[in-house]
Amino acid sequence: MTAMNRPVVKPLLIAALLPALWLPMLAQAASADRSLPLEIEADRKHTDYKGGEAIYEGRVIIRQGQLLLQADKATIHLRDGQFDRAVLEGRPATYQDRDEDGKPVSGEARRMDYKAIDEVITLSGQARVERAGDTLASERIVYNLKTEVVDAGAGSGDRVRMTLQPRTAPQDEQP
Repeated sequence: MTAMNRPVVKPLLIAALLPALWLPMLAQAASADRSLPLEIEADRKHTDYKGGEAIYEGRVIIRQGQLLLQADKATIHLRDGQFDRAVLEGRPATYQDRDEDGKPVSGEARRMDYKAIDEVITLSGQARVERAGDTLASERIVYNLKTEVVDAGAGSGDRVRMTLQPRTAPQDEQP
């Protein structure tokens, strides 16, 4: 190897190793985000301190790390002074986050009930969740963000619609 080629090898090696270094950190970040401060913006706010409830209306934006919730109206419930639950309403209310593998996850519905401690979000009314290009639609979707378990369907004639994107097999598995 000539001296002229050596400077190129080091940056290429670093670039090749970077994903191996940051992917585990990104996966841990999804869970760690739940311990970050909750930031809320809205046009109006009404708080019942004794009841542990705050109602935000008008272009509501809630952030906690990479978690982003948007709605027309959000009712925030506190338990022992800590964020416990958010009920969002909108046309639609939306949700964006990253799963434990660092892949984007998004959802929308007319109503969302996010239970922070359990890390479970229930989407109802024209509910839709997208993850890694795959989509799931139903009148009701319950998504456990921690365990990545999803239940869909509201019964009484509701149909669950799923679209799975084709996956390419790893090089070793291709014929």
